[in-house]
Amino acid sequence: MKSTPPSFVLFAALAGVLVSAPSANAYSPIIRSYHSVRAAGMGDVRYTTGVFDENFFGNPARLARNPNDLFQLPTISVEAGSSTLNTVSSLTKNGGGDGLSKFADAVGEPISASVQMVFPAYYNKEFLASFWSFAVGMEVRAQTIAEVGESALIDPTTIVNAGPVVSIARKLLPNNALTVGVNAHGEMRASSGSMFSVLDFLKGTDVDQVVKGGSAVGYDFDFGVSFRPHWTLGGFSYEVDGAVNNILGGKYDNIKKNLISGWDKQAPIGASRSYNVGVSASRTDLPMFTNLTLAVEMTDIGNNPDGSLFRNLHIGAEGVARIMTFRAGINQGYWTAGFGLDLRFFELNVASYGEELGLNAGVQEDRRYAAEFGFKI
Repeated sequence: MKSTPPSFVLFAALAGVLVSAPSANAYSPIIRSYHSVRAAGMGDVRYTTGVFDENFFGNPARLARNPNDLFQLPTISVEAGSSTLNTVSSLTKNGGGDGLSKFADAVGEPISASVQMVFPAYYNKEFLASFWSFAVGMEVRAQTIAEVGESALIDPTTIVNAGPVVSIARKLLPNNALTVGVNAHGEMRASSGSMFSVLDFLKGTDVDQVVKGGSAVGYDFDFGVSFRPHWTLGGFSYEVDGAVNNILGGKYDNIKKNLISGWDKQAPIGASRSYNVGVSASRTDLPMFTNLTLAVEMTDIGNNPDGSLFRNLHIGAEGVARIMTFRAGINQGYWTAGFGLDLRFFELNVASYGEELGLNAGVQEDRRYAAEFGFKI
């Protein structure tokens, strides 16, 4: 009688584990070309509160609201989901029954991580004339968001984007109550392709060949406005802001398609056109904080296909106490918290936030931890 090959037993057992595993939730991450650790700690509000590099991919009108001129040396941020290390560990343990049971625990769990750098960047609050502001910078970001499905498929969303950004803003009305601004992005973009099976992963198949997707080079624009009314309420000063990001659609393939030889001849995963509005309130006369800011925003409208509006809701607060900053908020229904340390030539920000990977708030939280450090003069 012919013996059953061990590899067949392994794959059969794996299939049984996957079939009996609970169903994974709908997987639909929101893709962004940039993410701020500072904003993440305060509910991911950024269109009414953003400063410096946060406005390169947010509201360019707030370029005129920067507190000072700045030359930005390397600013690096890293993020990882709380389940990422455990999931990756489970996927790499492919031997024996214990390995299979650990693999079953990974079904439906997100794998998320990113690294980002802004360098160099220069911000001039009064460029040529007092009513103009100007900035230019270079950003590189690599991010991956993946999930192991119950059908033995790994669904990767991996994107690398890099390129320069040029921003200009114009102050209008008395006391610069109104500002308008424009960002121009030039970007090289590459992204993963189709899903690959767990069996390929366990057999050691050259996965990097399987997931090669699209690549291209292109450009796009953002337009933003910022308005500060003259009145106050409850001792707070207010600001109402709005912006449209990726006006041309965020495909970044209008200069050259199929940039990388040997990759699929398809467009890379884009960052869709999005509409964003919000209001913030601030006070500078409190005993505990030299500045307290509260904000409510609806963002990524249009960049959240088929998703609930609750995924677009962000609420945040930030209190500045000399060199220390404390942050808290709600991002897509999940709590956020963060801390910042701002020295003369060095800045550090850390944050924890929840990101919704399903189509509706409360479906599947990816709890992430992020840190950013940068140098400036």
